[in-house]
Amino acid sequence: MFDKGPLMPFFNNRSMDDWLKSFEQFVSKGLSQFEQYAEQMSFEVDTEETAEDYRVYANLKEYNPEDIQIEVLNQGLQIKAQREEIRSMKNKRTGHFQERKAMKRTERFVQLPFMFRNEDVKAQYTNGILTIAVNKNGGEVMNPTVPIQVMDQNSDKGSNRMNSNGSNGTADVPSDDG
Repeated sequence: MFDKGPLMPFFNNRSMDDWLKSFEQFVSKGLSQFEQYAEQMSFEVDTEETAEDYRVYANLKEYNPEDIQIEVLNQGLQIKAQREEIRSMKNKRTGHFQERKAMKRTERFVQLPFMFRNEDVKAQYTNGILTIAVNKNGGEVMNPTVPIQVMDQNSDKGSNRMNSNGSNGTADVPSDDG
């Protein structure tokens, strides 16, 4: 089939099946290497919901508790871990030492199905497992909006600040004159 023509150099008298097998092995090896790299860059997370709270379990055995940081962001938890790796090697021939430093950093974002505050989050680190418990607040959904305080003209003279309906605050406030 490809014994003549422009594709001849690519096949070199090999059958199409041999070529496809080698291509499949190439792709498969690349994907497995990518999966190994992705596993090194991240960490395993499991979640559990109880009647009182929502729990997140993170496998961070390679990190010490002081290397871990938890942030509350947009109805979720950002778990970050960072540590410095130092590798020392001795050159047997010259007797010189070589030291290499590298920062290893990983993070995961865990979305939760409800709103919560920083005060609702408790974390514990035991044997390399970070357990985060988020109190559900009795099932109440917290109001994610921030109330806006409207100032009258007398208490904030000369201000051009806008209130919640887009005006400058003077038209919405009734005057004391009646």
